[in-house]
Amino acid sequence: MAYESSIPFADIRDFREAEINGISALFTMCRLDSETLPADFHSCEVMGGRGSDFQWLVPLALANFTGTFVSRQPLLREGQAYAEIRRYGIYDATTVDEWSENNNDNS
Repeated sequence: MAYESSIPFADIRDFREAEINGISALFTMCRLDSETLPADFHSCEVMGGRGSDFQWLVPLALANFTGTFVSRQPLLREGQAYAEIRRYGIYDATTVDEWSENNNDNS
C-alpha cells in the first residue's frame, strides 16, 4: 500500500547516509513507494511523537510522517507493527549507488 503522494524509489534524489538502531541505512524526507524498492532493499517510515520527530519505525506512517529509512536489512522483524527508534544518525548526502558500494552485504 502506498499513498498517492509516494515517490518511486528510482525517482528519489535526496538520500542521506544514515544509521537507525545500529543498522546502516539511507534516509529521505520523501514518502517512498515501497512497492518500487529493489528486491534486496527494505524500508520503514518514521513516525514522530510528542517532542520528537523520530520516535517510531512503522511500515506506513498514517500520522506524523517524518521520513523514510531504506536499508539492506529488515528494520522490523516479520509481523512487527512498529519499533522504537533508540538511536539514529543522519549524515552526508549520497546516491544509492555510492551507498550500495559500501553496504553491499545482505547481513
